[in-house]
Amino acid sequence: MAGIPVQWWLLFLFSSYLATTLVTSSTMKTYIIYMDKWAKPEEFSDHKQWYSSMIKSVTSRSTEKQEDAAGDGDRIIYNYQTAFHGVAAQLSEEEVEKLQEQTGVMALFPETVYQLHTTRSPMFLGLEREDSTSVFSDNLFNSDVVVGVLDTGIWPESPSFNDTGMTRIPAHWKGTCEVGRGFEKHHCNRKIVGARVFYRGYEAASGKINEQVEYKSPRDQDGHGTHTAATVAGAPVHGANLLGYAYGTARGMAPGARIAAYKVCWTGGCFSSDILSAVDRAVADGVNVLSISLGGGVSSYYRDSLSIGAFAAMEMGVFVSCSAGNGGPDPISLTNVSPWVTTVGASTMDRDFPATIKLGTGKFVTGASLYKGHRNISSNRLYPLVYHGSNSSNLTPSSMCLEGTLDRHSVAGKIVICDRGISPRVQKGQVVKDAGGVGMILTNTAANGEELVADCHLLPAVAVGETTGKFIKHYAAANRNPTATLAFLGTKLRIRPSPVVAAFSSRGPNILSLEILKPDMVAPGVNILAAWTGELGPSSLPSDHRRTKFNILSGTSMSCPHVSGVAALIKSRHPDWSPAAIKSALMTTSYVHDNTQNPLKDASTATFSTPYDHGAGHINPLKALDPGLIYDIAAQDYFEFLCAQGLTSSELMVFSKFSNRTCRHTLGNAGDLNYPAISAVFPDNANITVLTLHRTVTNVGPPVSSYHVVVSPFKGASVKVEPARLDFTGKRKKMTYKITFTTRYRQTAPVFGSVTWKDGVHRVRSPVVITWLPPL
Repeated sequence: MAGIPVQWWLLFLFSSYLATTLVTSSTMKTYIIYMDKWAKPEEFSDHKQWYSSMIKSVTSRSTEKQEDAAGDGDRIIYNYQTAFHGVAAQLSEEEVEKLQEQTGVMALFPETVYQLHTTRSPMFLGLEREDSTSVFSDNLFNSDVVVGVLDTGIWPESPSFNDTGMTRIPAHWKGTCEVGRGFEKHHCNRKIVGARVFYRGYEAASGKINEQVEYKSPRDQDGHGTHTAATVAGAPVHGANLLGYAYGTARGMAPGARIAAYKVCWTGGCFSSDILSAVDRAVADGVNVLSISLGGGVSSYYRDSLSIGAFAAMEMGVFVSCSAGNGGPDPISLTNVSPWVTTVGASTMDRDFPATIKLGTGKFVTGASLYKGHRNISSNRLYPLVYHGSNSSNLTPSSMCLEGTLDRHSVAGKIVICDRGISPRVQKGQVVKDAGGVGMILTNTAANGEELVADCHLLPAVAVGETTGKFIKHYAAANRNPTATLAFLGTKLRIRPSPVVAAFSSRGPNILSLEILKPDMVAPGVNILAAWTGELGPSSLPSDHRRTKFNILSGTSMSCPHVSGVAALIKSRHPDWSPAAIKSALMTTSYVHDNTQNPLKDASTATFSTPYDHGAGHINPLKALDPGLIYDIAAQDYFEFLCAQGLTSSELMVFSKFSNRTCRHTLGNAGDLNYPAISAVFPDNANITVLTLHRTVTNVGPPVSSYHVVVSPFKGASVKVEPARLDFTGKRKKMTYKITFTTRYRQTAPVFGSVTWKDGVHRVRSPVVITWLPPL
């Protein structure tokens, strides 16, 4: 870790501080208390009674008086009792100290806040042919897999949630359809099989939800939840588009799967007590996959509520997919890094929405846009061009077109150049429009590189990469009367190169455990078309009165449901596979070359990306259905990994549903976890030059098969795999091999490569990273 630059550490620590900051200034705050279910005294008939008695026993007299004896029942916000055990309750600091001394209390943490982080992607991923027929057409509507989506709710009227042709709701489903303003029982169907809301933690911190402004029901007015749910399992909708852009058939990754919407996010954020309750309820309801496009948490496995909840879900056989975060291209910007979670980064597709900028010199440059409105710019006329910044890399409030920084006299009737940063991209366009500008050129900074993210602006606007932006700014500064005009060219397909790792996609390494390579993979997350709420315009700005059935969004929030949906397909095909087996299939079949047959590139630098950017690579759904070999991991194996991380017995207890789980010390080190990616970390002792790791593969292909290994070259080390051949028979389904890393000369930076097993049909590829910690 000592080799990580100081500024990265400061960024990470500051982010962790923000994530753990409590969101209320009242004397009572919400805490999540994890309990040992087996410690319940016999005098209590059930756990709820025990928890209630315990909370009452520590309630201070002064607080009771302030509450006018309201009772401890109002203090308990949630009871957790399916996937894990405990309560969320409002407590004072004095009460917390008393509660920590009580028998049966395993851990106690304060409430934290998490934030929210298609027509082409099925075809791009190989799930649909060019003739728009699905490769799964025979089994399109007969899946019993249920995907729980933790998000902002769902807009049930969307055609993406039509259940025509679907079979009866699966017998294992125990969920329900909660009602509230704008949401009735009939809004659930054979596609939306369940819908619930979780708001007690939010209200405890932020006050009562204003039901005249916000739906206190599963109905989604934000749009984010509807978009992610449709990406997971939306029904095919012909002629889907956003104002004419991306026209085609929209469908989710697993159109035959069912959706259960768990609304955990509100205007002020997504609260950990609500998220935990939703996970707990979803497991009890019978979900098979959880799709969670949320980020946040704290700087350890045992203090991250989402990590703890995901562990419990994994124990119950539920696959959990989470977004990596939108903190890229900064390193160590990942969230959701637990090895039992599938962490998904974002990449581009082979579709673009080009727009051109013609400068007064006659020079044309290209960008991207989703603008389609009545107030169009004439491509036959040049308009004055203005930039309220210098040509240097120093950004200012006016150069970023922040609210209140543009002078109408210098902007009216002109195209304004705005730098990305701080405020939302579409809001910058609103600021320009309000100041009288006729158009906007949105320029990337060094943080965004050459990545182009299209937006549905309220005025003519074109986004350009950093290099193009610098060129335009130089032109504006060097000419007394600079001019430009904008033109919008619609939708373009088969873009090369693609995919490319999105600049905003959060990057590794995994700061908690270098031995676990994160992210796990990348999937389409740039300019994704999917269903949208009827409550907001496509820009999400209050001033946007347009209404569309579909919208185009970008973020790892969009890439996560792609993986969730493909996981649902795999689960449908292989119902007995564990969450780890599904993740392994996704990782070992991922590809690391684009459609020009060159290594994947990073949009922020236009250079080759590394496994710290793309993980195992870009998902390949069809190959993941038949991976050949898998790396399976049981719940106890993950627990052993935590033991190897040096967690204390009390810290470990929050991951154990049963109090008698103990460390068996079966891992030589954390790198021995049977993970599909391999990370060898040489300690800071320069005398240690040899490191051996172990892996076990399970044959899920033909019973009789033989694999041979191919090892890529590594700078500074030799890598040997023994045995170099794996022969499987009907009786021998599992085989173990070891990988020995021998240092030839220590490197100051990590080196990357791969270990691939081949049988002539399957290629089972594991990314490999070797890290030498600098001597102390």
